[in-house]
Amino acid sequence: MAKSTTRAALLAASALIVFAMPGAAMAAGEATAADAGANSGDAADQNSSAGQAGQANDKQSLTSSDIIVTGSHTAETAPITASLTTTQPQAAVSREFIDNANAASDFNALIMLTPGVSITGNGNGAGLSETKAVIRGFQDGEYNVTYDSIPFADTNNPTHHSTAFFPSNTIETIVVDRGPGNASQLGQASYGGNLNLYSRAVQDEMGGQVEAILGNWNTFIARAEFQSGKIESLGGARVVLTGQYLRSDGALTFSPVGSKNLYGKAVIPVGASNTLTLMSTWNRNFYYLSDVAKGGTCGSATAATVGTVKTVAADASGIPLTQLTGTNCASTSEVGTYGKNFGMTNDPTLASYYKYNRTDKTTDFSYIRLQSELGSGFSLDNRAYMYGYTNHTKSGNGTSAVTLNGNVPVFSFPSGGVVTGFSGAGTAASPSVAVKGPTGDVLGYDKLNKYRVLGYIGQINYEFSMGKIRVGGWYEHADTDRHLFDLDMTTGLPSYNEKFNNGNGTAAQSALPSTALANTQYLQHSTWSQYQLFAEFEFRPIESLSITPGVKYVHFNRGIDAAVNQKSRTPIDTSATWTKTLPFATVNWQAMTNWSFYAQYAQGMYVPDLSSFYSASGTLSTALDALRPQTSTNYQVGTVWHGHAVSLDVDGYVINVDNKIGTCTTVGCDTSLLVNIGSVRYKGVEGEISYMPVRGLTLYANGSYNYAHSVTTGAQIAKAPFTTAAAGITYSNEGFRLSFNQKYVGPQYASEFSGSPGYRLYRIKPYSIGEFAISQEIGEHFRIGLNVSNVFNSRAVTAITNSASGAPTSGGFQSGYGQLDQFNFLPPRSFQVDARVKF
Repeated sequence: MAKSTTRAALLAASALIVFAMPGAAMAAGEATAADAGANSGDAADQNSSAGQAGQANDKQSLTSSDIIVTGSHTAETAPITASLTTTQPQAAVSREFIDNANAASDFNALIMLTPGVSITGNGNGAGLSETKAVIRGFQDGEYNVTYDSIPFADTNNPTHHSTAFFPSNTIETIVVDRGPGNASQLGQASYGGNLNLYSRAVQDEMGGQVEAILGNWNTFIARAEFQSGKIESLGGARVVLTGQYLRSDGALTFSPVGSKNLYGKAVIPVGASNTLTLMSTWNRNFYYLSDVAKGGTCGSATAATVGTVKTVAADASGIPLTQLTGTNCASTSEVGTYGKNFGMTNDPTLASYYKYNRTDKTTDFSYIRLQSELGSGFSLDNRAYMYGYTNHTKSGNGTSAVTLNGNVPVFSFPSGGVVTGFSGAGTAASPSVAVKGPTGDVLGYDKLNKYRVLGYIGQINYEFSMGKIRVGGWYEHADTDRHLFDLDMTTGLPSYNEKFNNGNGTAAQSALPSTALANTQYLQHSTWSQYQLFAEFEFRPIESLSITPGVKYVHFNRGIDAAVNQKSRTPIDTSATWTKTLPFATVNWQAMTNWSFYAQYAQGMYVPDLSSFYSASGTLSTALDALRPQTSTNYQVGTVWHGHAVSLDVDGYVINVDNKIGTCTTVGCDTSLLVNIGSVRYKGVEGEISYMPVRGLTLYANGSYNYAHSVTTGAQIAKAPFTTAAAGITYSNEGFRLSFNQKYVGPQYASEFSGSPGYRLYRIKPYSIGEFAISQEIGEHFRIGLNVSNVFNSRAVTAITNSASGAPTSGGFQSGYGQLDQFNFLPPRSFQVDARVKF
């Protein structure tokens, strides 16, 4: 079924591409299609990112707000800016900024300076470990990430792996849209915003460069880029090829990483009115990091006093206790023993032994795109794409295991007795007790997550005197295979410590896997087939005013076929479908050529994750029928002004999220089922300013206040900073460039409010991090540079994975910090020196 569906999708894509080809004859003699606005006659486009040859965010892009139109040189040269034509809060990161950032930076690190954004997970050094970005309190998975307007994400939920697909050498620009966009903005989680990456541009002139970078922790990065320029024998086709090799020991102990990337894009004119774009990139990386532990354990040197009423009362206002700085961790904890740079150990008797904890990932992403100018105001944009992800992980988790030389043990429960030969195996009446094996062995697992996604996006545009009409659709199919097998890490053999069918005949036992699968936590295949249809009308009653109503229909089917399902460990073969119609409306009014106002109303939705099926409950089918997609209603207003020396933008927003999906907490409910648990209200203000006192020197700053409260508890949700801010300076003159910026992240909570009437634990103190870069071109062909990350060497706590283990309680609530709390810190100060040779 999956193969036939995929075949049908590709045939449909091919048919539409073929349909577009006659446009070459229909529009003979007309201007060539603007593959990146390169040949556009629109003066505004020439002063925008759409005017960069080979760019993807052109006038046919799925979201026209990503065409960055600037009204002054100040805005054009600022490292972060907003478009005068935007219909929602926006921050565009320039190629010049990306080119001079830390070379290892992932796409989350590249947007760190934008308003309302904070990132975590960079403890191993910038770009040397996967990071997560938070936008206005929306977590990864609650906003889209796209590449050339094609959404990509994991297939169990729409989260992202920041080091797996697109290193910075494959990115031309990034546009962070803090809103759902128009109806034509595609993705599974548009309601939280869109992080839009655009592929490296082709150039008109032949050239290229090679680059070598050295840094702390034995970091070495090698890069190469080649631009073919216009190839006249191929009708003016242009090609760009890049490659990157990275290797580093990492900032954390025994946490080396490595990656390789290849990227290529060709932009080929076909006839007078068609442009064919072929793009493909491949990435391979590995790292040594626990899949279970999310930081070093801290414990508490004063556990007995932390939980006293007096100490807790002092923390009721949110003033952080000293433990939250990670400076007084218990001497026996990992941070206390190894310090803030703890990652892995070199001790094979521990689950943290680095050779037990390795992840290997291979990814690819490719598309073919045909843009056609049909004449009389009509144009087509067709894209067929595919991407794949393979994650093979081995991780230790520290428990003893059963090996028996790799043979499946024969478990038998004598009547009323216990399994012989194993300590703590349980009884026939209580078979779920884990079977324990050799005391000194370390337990772990082998995990695979492998998926392939194929899709097609088609769009027809009609432009006339009163505006533009965009109509199109998106179809996508995904196949995923996942497993998790228990291993004895000490011997490398399977371990058998899962629940199994003991043969006593009860319904609960009969539903469990056989003894042969006692080493299998889950073994599953899942799919989705989704489509979205959209239409929008950009109405221009006068030249300076655009009003764009739109509508989108979402149809999403998710299925699962598992011999051993995750968590429940029972067989399952089922599917569910969710649908919704979403209205949109935006307005942009350019009161002056350099000053605009905008407003947005939009609805969004979030499709339930694969974990919606992780239940053995007899009411699963009913629960799936009742589970509604998480929805949002967005209201936003703002203004953008680009003056001669000053550029600024300000916005305000209210976002109501309803039908939030979570686990039932009502007494007596089935906690294995996901249900709709309530609402969250987001609101805030954001602002950004750039100032150019003299040519070449730009000062910039931005800030945000972000309120994200649960309607149920009335408290700020976890991992949502109350405030963010950034400030910086760039200077560029005759080949010399210098920049410094500092990012501030305000207070936030690491865990959700527990309902305790007297205190809120796990408040993280505000912190900031600075970046410095300097470079000098020497002649026409050489450049040398220096980059310093975390200039002031802050080792602040950025995230905490909390644990109630060993924590004191008061009135039934946790009132102090757990002994197994895991802390993440900013990485130490680091340096990179680079040398480039251009040709």
